[in-house]
Amino acid sequence: MKYLTLLFIALVVACSPSKENELKTLKDEVMAIHDEVMPKIGDLRKVRMELESLSDSLMATDSTRAMELSSLAADISDASEGMMMWMRNYEPEFEGTEAEIKAYLEGQKVSIQKVKEDMLESMESGEQALGQ
Repeated sequence: MKYLTLLFIALVVACSPSKENELKTLKDEVMAIHDEVMPKIGDLRKVRMELESLSDSLMATDSTRAMELSSLAADISDASEGMMMWMRNYEPEFEGTEAEIKAYLEGQKVSIQKVKEDMLESMESGEQALGQ
């Protein structure tokens, strides 16, 4: 019976996902979101510059439209800066207890997801305004 109990415990431990694997998976999820949208920074910059250029050219003739375009360009700039801030503040080697690391990574996942949404929404709005 003692051997059966030991075998059962060994089996449970072997089959349950380790905390280390769970944390690695969470960290991989955070980085996957980052890696998905980071390449779009160049596209964001291009759309922002087009919006600013069009806004400048319309300022004398259609100031309302120019201000709308300028506002969209500012939204794109804010979204890009959000990514840069996230990258500056992200600590890939965050240290602490397993619970602290998990909480940190879960918070980072929420943060980078927000950055992703801001980037994609601002780019889509800018492209729509430019008729792209």
